[in-house]
Amino acid sequence: MFSYGGVRQHLLADDQFEKLQQMVLDSAGIVLAESSRRSLLDYISLRMYQLGLASFDAYRKRLEGSNTELLRLIDAATQSYATFCHHKEHFRFITNTMLPELARNPEQRLRLWSVGCSTGEEPYSLAMVASEVLPGVEEWDIEITATDHDSGALTTARQGIYPLSQVRHLPARHLLRWFRSLRIGNDEYVQISPALQRMVSYRRSNLLAQWPVTRPQDAILCHETLVYFDMPKRAYIIDRLADTLRPGGYLFVGQSDRVEAYSDRFEPLGDSIYRRSQ
Repeated sequence: MFSYGGVRQHLLADDQFEKLQQMVLDSAGIVLAESSRRSLLDYISLRMYQLGLASFDAYRKRLEGSNTELLRLIDAATQSYATFCHHKEHFRFITNTMLPELARNPEQRLRLWSVGCSTGEEPYSLAMVASEVLPGVEEWDIEITATDHDSGALTTARQGIYPLSQVRHLPARHLLRWFRSLRIGNDEYVQISPALQRMVSYRRSNLLAQWPVTRPQDAILCHETLVYFDMPKRAYIIDRLADTLRPGGYLFVGQSDRVEAYSDRFEPLGDSIYRRSQ
């Protein structure tokens, strides 16, 4: 018996977890890892309490009869921690190597794609560093595309409002230039500057369906995303990412992703950074 606010089942039984895995795989092509079982139990316990359901079977039937409820489960299962400039090695490379390299391009054009952007911290970080590194950035043709399957996360991203705790680690010059203070009730927040908001386009997207980017990208950031797909789908997505990058473009992935195991179209540069070689 599940319950919330009282004693609840401590584990999802194997058959229960396997049913959830199959439903999510069939719906979104995403493989729920064993490590997600505990956090899913917390989420399901809360949802069953909110829906007034007394058994896992009743919750499973609700999932089968409601695409919206299933999407909520998928969003909960794939939600990851996000903060500004979170992948320090990657943003160091972008700041010190990639953007100065692109700054020598007389076309003054920049195309970046943040895959699985969650609530927007990563694409806004890209907009920040591009604005500070590229000379005469106001004259550049810049498109930063940010996508996620979670419409709620995208709503938060478009608003650009975050708890103050999420930006305390940033340099003071970033805070002063790119954020304004807000107070909502008794809590302190910050809001992204309109200049950065205008640089980012948010769209809902499924990596197994049609992609929102059509022009060759200079870089694609695909952190903590590939891990949710089985090996054949992962290989398929990596090949499509190569097609989407311009020759010499950069792919940034999660620490556990081994792109070279699925494709020979990338040159590994270390720190989970790859360059399209063909």
